[in-house]
Amino acid sequence: QSYVADPLEVINNLKEQIAELSAGLPSKELADGRISQLTIVPFYDRTELIQETLGTLNEALTLEILITILVIIIMVFNIRASLLISGLLPVAVLMVFISMKLFNVDANIVALSGIAIAIGTMVDVGVILSENIIRHLDMENTDAEGNKLPINTVVYNATAEVSGAILTAVLTTIISFLPVFTMVGAEGKLFRPLAFTKTFALIASLIVSLIIMPTLAYWFFGVRIKNDKIKKWLNIALIP
Repeated sequence: QSYVADPLEVINNLKEQIAELSAGLPSKELADGRISQLTIVPFYDRTELIQETLGTLNEALTLEILITILVIIIMVFNIRASLLISGLLPVAVLMVFISMKLFNVDANIVALSGIAIAIGTMVDVGVILSENIIRHLDMENTDAEGNKLPINTVVYNATAEVSGAILTAVLTTIISFLPVFTMVGAEGKLFRPLAFTKTFALIASLIVSLIIMPTLAYWFFGVRIKNDKIKKWLNIALIP
């Protein structure tokens, strides 16, 4: 079971045991004075293959995040909104790795693929929330007496307006993966890590989008830039 769960760790432990045993293996002095030492020679070592596979997936995850940020910049074309949405990705992925450590989920290729699959949903959540906050900020926000609402109230109202839809959409995806957790045997060992990491990623995106992002939006959008030329040059600054 340990070998299936984390083959790289098992291989490394095996190499350590071989190194310890090698010192006690028998030796024989030949007729010409040379010493013949019994050694253990690996016949098939998967270490390099596993490291290359993880390296390929790591590169794919990095490029996916960078491409996603680039698409956000092009589509949103707002420097503060782009930073707000892009900041969701590394924070959410960090929370996933912390959860994997707490729940003893091995970082194999199947588990890391769950993060890659969930990145699209994580970005969607950030785009929906930030776009709604921008829309509310552009509106005339006044109370019943005609007084202008403070920005924290505007951000709260914008978040509350879409929080139900975001929560429903993410929970629907999480619930759809519940049958994967009931798998046993080889299928369970193969697909349960993916279900764990995808669930962790979606829960992390909910926490970041509904708790952290509104707070950051209050800081990011607290300073209003009314000059259209300044707005234009700030958005052009996204290109480099």
